[in-house]
Amino acid sequence: MASVTVKNVQSPIALSQRATVIKDGIQPLDYFGHWDGLGKAKMINTGSSVMITFSDRPFRSFIVGGVLGSKYIFEQLHFHWGQEDGSGCEHTLEGSTYSMEAHAVHYNARYGSFAEAADKPDGLAVLGFFVQAYGTDDCPAFGKIVAGLQHIRAYGAQIDVDADCLGWMGMQDLNRHYYTYKGSLTTPPYFESVTWLVYKTPIYVSSAQLAAFRQLQACPKDASKKIVNNYRPVQTPDVKPEVLFVRNNHSVVLSKL
Repeated sequence: MASVTVKNVQSPIALSQRATVIKDGIQPLDYFGHWDGLGKAKMINTGSSVMITFSDRPFRSFIVGGVLGSKYIFEQLHFHWGQEDGSGCEHTLEGSTYSMEAHAVHYNARYGSFAEAADKPDGLAVLGFFVQAYGTDDCPAFGKIVAGLQHIRAYGAQIDVDADCLGWMGMQDLNRHYYTYKGSLTTPPYFESVTWLVYKTPIYVSSAQLAAFRQLQACPKDASKKIVNNYRPVQTPDVKPEVLFVRNNHSVVLSKL
């Protein structure tokens, strides 16, 4: 009898607390070097998003632990956003959408490079952060990225930014309270090689900070064409994926009566 190949699913998907398996006692997910201020950070207008990369560091930033079976090395972070504040994220949560979704892309250290890992079943781990525009109060930690946007409005433009520009990621409890499942890249070639970790709690920024992303030029020959709605719609998989929600990092111990 021929073996059955179990495939992952196309991402993004609709997330729902009632449709997930709650997991307690999971090893903490640890971040190393994402906002320590070492080395250099570069931000570029790719024509489809804003991408942030690191260089000239004593070591590559990485994550380890949690539901991951290996060390995953940081490759880049990029954003997806909409034409208005009411949409722009890729995953949805309880049917709700957020203004933006940031993706921190990592590759499995066992493969040596992102290019080699990209199509492997365990090749990539992507951290998803919901970003919500709310009111007029700026998020100071997000400000370093927003300040750089005015310098990369042109297609292909790039600028050096402070190496601790991802400090906003550390505004929440990162070692737990995330949804995780096996899925795909949300941009071509849509390899089903991603372990997704999507955090439940959004990062709140001002409407003005979010609007700055919509001023970026999408076409090198037409300055009127801006980067908007650069997100993939929710996919409906043929087979419902198993989604876990990592609630606690310690085992639940029942007291003796």
